Amino acid sequence: MNFTGKVAIVTGGAQGIGKAYANALLNIGMKVCVCDILEEQAKKFIESLPTEQRNNIIFQKCDVSSFAEFKNAFDKVISAFGRIDMLVNNAGIMNEKNFQKVIEVNILSNSPPSAVVHQHIINAHFQVQTWLGNHLEPQEKGWILRNEFLEPIKTVLLPALGGLEPCFLAPVYCATKHAVVGLTKSFGHEYHFKKTGIKVNAVCPGPIETDLSRTFTEKTIDAEEAKKFIASLTTIKPEEVAKALLQLLQDDKNGAFIRIDFKGLRYA
Repeated sequence: MNFTGKVAIVTGGAQGIGKAYANALLNIGMKVCVCDILEEQAKKFIESLPTEQRNNIIFQKCDVSSFAEFKNAFDKVISAFGRIDMLVNNAGIMNEKNFQKVIEVNILSNSPPSAVVHQHIINAHFQVQTWLGNHLEPQEKGWILRNEFLEPIKTVLLPALGGLEPCFLAPVYCATKHAVVGLTKSFGHEYHFKKTGIKVNAVCPGPIETDLSRTFTEKTIDAEEAKKFIASLTTIKPEEVAKALLQLLQDDKNGAFIRIDFKGLRYA
């Protein structure tokens, strides 16, 4: 499958897994908008890229829990690249000491009157339906974006492995990831694809060498127990997780879950 010229939005793309996703998509010829609150990290990332790739990436400072900021990001992508083909929902938080915020950011979504759209969960539906829907007109085959024929939009949700397994040290975070899994299965049903042309899938990585993993202990319900738990884990690099995303795209799945950890890639 040829992805050259296709356009992706990657939330939380300034570092860690999101950065690896953005890199991987650039390497297969896609254009990328990195949405993140970490402006300096995003600029350093873009400056580190080969010259020929810098024309294919833009940055939009964006708190994805803000309805207005997320709308501005979509509008900027349309202005810069003229189309949107994929949303990679990577941004998210973990902090069992502030579980209300975790739920608010990772699960709660809303209709337009609340003026807020939160990451992870309903991004699969409300953000894509609202903002892509403003630019796309459904046709019998695929979608039309400003008179340009597109293949069906691919929206990739990205829960951690906690969406498939229990995590006794971070139960609230784990619950939000299970919610993502449920919505991915539901919105990945053929019923929704026939109505929207949007494919919804998930990458479920195991422990990863990222800033989130390194600060895991202090954000759990038991820091000492978490240290023992972390010491027992075999981690993988963000670049390995990005390979799972590419595999998912090549396989052209819908409603699928691909696991990636030290045991390798496999569908759940």
